[in-house]
Amino acid sequence: MLDEATAAIITPLPHFRQARTANTATHRLELMRAAATDLRDVLLAGPRVRYYRSMELVRVPYPTKFAFLNCRVLPQPFIHILNRLFVVQVDTQEGVKTLLLSPSDVSANAETPYFKQMVERFGRFEETFKRFLSPQLNTVETCLQQLGIAPESIDFISYDHLHTQDIRRWLGTHRQPGLFPNAKLLVMEDEWQAAKHLLPPLYDWYCPNGIDGVPEEKIVRLNEDVMIGDGFAIVKTPG
Repeated sequence: MLDEATAAIITPLPHFRQARTANTATHRLELMRAAATDLRDVLLAGPRVRYYRSMELVRVPYPTKFAFLNCRVLPQPFIHILNRLFVVQVDTQEGVKTLLLSPSDVSANAETPYFKQMVERFGRFEETFKRFLSPQLNTVETCLQQLGIAPESIDFISYDHLHTQDIRRWLGTHRQPGLFPNAKLLVMEDEWQAAKHLLPPLYDWYCPNGIDGVPEEKIVRLNEDVMIGDGFAIVKTPG
């Protein structure tokens, strides 16, 4: 349940409701395609976001066998994924709101077991290997400094998924204040519950304790697709 102020900023997005309840995969796909086209038209015809910026953060190794499953590719074990920070400002009934999408705490995220075990294999060359395999291009803090945005002005953060993410630096815990004192996490309820109750096969891909101790009032759980002010949508894409 959203509080009154948050409900004025976050409104339901009904376009995909019918598709999500379709009885067959074929019908669901047809409805999804039609709804996506309709939503695109609505967004293009409506107000645009006030500000948008994409900034490079870090290059992260990802196993080729997962990236190109069942495809014939060059025989190399990893590809690089370029993690970016997305800064968005939108007009809402409560004024201009600033969102950070995918703010990565690079040093904390490196504790994700899969990546930690990978670099530990190199022993005393661990730091050299880490700089080569996962070069950091920026930090969230330096990005905000470049844009002249104060940490106190961040209203929301969000991610496409929570695996490999440690959000405590941004939102704080009961013991330690966060860098963004006024920010809240926007997250789908299913994603939040999955991160809190991990299945064993997922242990290697989630940052240990990455969401532990974050105050409940800092979490905005979403049960459906939503609009954030004018021109910005969050759409549930489970998988």
